[in-house]
Amino acid sequence: MAACAATGAASVTVGATVGVTAAGTAGATGEPREASPPATPSVAPLATPPGAPLTTPPVVVPALSPAPARGVHAEAAHSVVRVRGFASACDRRLEATGFVYAPERVLLNAHAVGGVDRDLKVVLDDGRRFGASVVAFDPRADAAVVRVPGLRARPLPPARAVRTTAVIVGYRNGERSPIALPATVRANIPAETYDIYNRVPVWRRVHRFHGADIGKGMSGAPLLTGEGRVMGMVFAKDMNKAGIGYALAAGEFAPVATAGRKATRAVPHGHC
Repeated sequence: MAACAATGAASVTVGATVGVTAAGTAGATGEPREASPPATPSVAPLATPPGAPLTTPPVVVPALSPAPARGVHAEAAHSVVRVRGFASACDRRLEATGFVYAPERVLLNAHAVGGVDRDLKVVLDDGRRFGASVVAFDPRADAAVVRVPGLRARPLPPARAVRTTAVIVGYRNGERSPIALPATVRANIPAETYDIYNRVPVWRRVHRFHGADIGKGMSGAPLLTGEGRVMGMVFAKDMNKAGIGYALAAGEFAPVATAGRKATRAVPHGHC
């Protein structure tokens, strides 16, 4: 079973056999593929609740060594943030990861902010807090943008190409400082899943990664190249196989990122 790094629940079929549960998911690019029913593993959300399974052949590629991973972490840490808020309708407090991608703009999963109506804050690695508002929200793509007036953190640049090794930087299990987790990647897997409310079927491309022990609070964490460039965004983990997780390919959240780059007005952002 798969779980979201924040919260949410949706079912996914990746490649020829996969299922994932997430608090939100997006449509994949490319032609949908026939998928035979897999022996469902369990994938879970990492921020707010989703749920579903995934299966693909393992990728035997060496991950970045600890030293380069620490270097990426040092460069990206101030640009990777905690996003916190409260959803009154379901009496639930949110805590997820996001990353700065444009001036005063943070990208994260839509399932992490769905229904949040109080105390939406962005917290830096040095403890500084900023008020935030949702200015772009797509429940099909499981992507959202929050505007953070006064935030001066450096935007993380997009990757020029997808790599087979990566570093995930995020806030795991409520920790106050981000951690860096090296991972190996199987990129651009076609996945059939649902929107963050588990209602509308959608296709998307995802990166399957392994070797990284992600946990709650890491929904929205960037999947970074060794140069610190963003090639994806974490949205779920496999609950049956340790160290396996899933990230949205950059093309899946690009339209939301573009829409939110200059947006200043708060938009409706669903329910929890």
